[in-house]
Amino acid sequence: MEDISGNAYSKAKHRRALQSSQVKRSDGSIEYKHQNISAILLELGYPYIPGYKPAFNYQKILKDAVQAHLKSQPGEIEAEAVALAEQVPEISHAVDWEAVLDIPPDRLPNSPEIQTSEFMPRHLNYAEREERNRQLGKLGEEFVLEFEKYRLEQAGRSDLAREIEWTSQKLGDGAGYDIRSFDAQREEELFIEVKTTNSGKYQPFMISDNEVAFSVSTKDKYALYRVFDFRHKARIFTLEGNIQELVNLQPKLYRATF
Repeated sequence: MEDISGNAYSKAKHRRALQSSQVKRSDGSIEYKHQNISAILLELGYPYIPGYKPAFNYQKILKDAVQAHLKSQPGEIEAEAVALAEQVPEISHAVDWEAVLDIPPDRLPNSPEIQTSEFMPRHLNYAEREERNRQLGKLGEEFVLEFEKYRLEQAGRSDLAREIEWTSQKLGDGAGYDIRSFDAQREEELFIEVKTTNSGKYQPFMISDNEVAFSVSTKDKYALYRVFDFRHKARIFTLEGNIQELVNLQPKLYRATF
């Protein structure tokens, strides 16, 4: 709740408070329980707890407790999450482009949501709300555009940097990618899809059938750039190639015809 609201908090201080008020648990045990809570929050459509990598092999009693806590504050936590999804932060400081690139997250096992027949009402889909935040998406694309110029210039290819195209702004959203850049070594086009979040690197994102299909057809020249933690210290990790082979895709909507 503190992080969603934009307030600073200390994991160590929180852990010590739990150890003094509850049954004695090790630091590792408390850490792992919070990783479980992160996983549950993702399943329920909320942003997870930054600093706690989601761990999906949790006990049902913990999930019940998390749901009970959410219900005990009707609307309050959801409103904070919605505000975070709709937030449009501006980067007002000089960016250290050398420190922007991060490693991709470990690929997590499929969540129980697609392994069980358990049905549960969902009050929030954070990823969908962030996807509808057009201004956040535009700023994320602009951030990647500047990073690509820096990357190519550092590789001694200012000529290629000048040829970068912001395709989504020039042609619209139907191209299957957002930015046409270049691979400096191979001197080939690099088609970049940008997904931006105010949350952490494990936050799910929405991707369309068209975008997935484009990543398959251009897998040797395609990369998805995930811009994360945009409101605090924006960073990027990249997923190169066929997106179907790099993430767990979960169908969310079916088209019914007669």
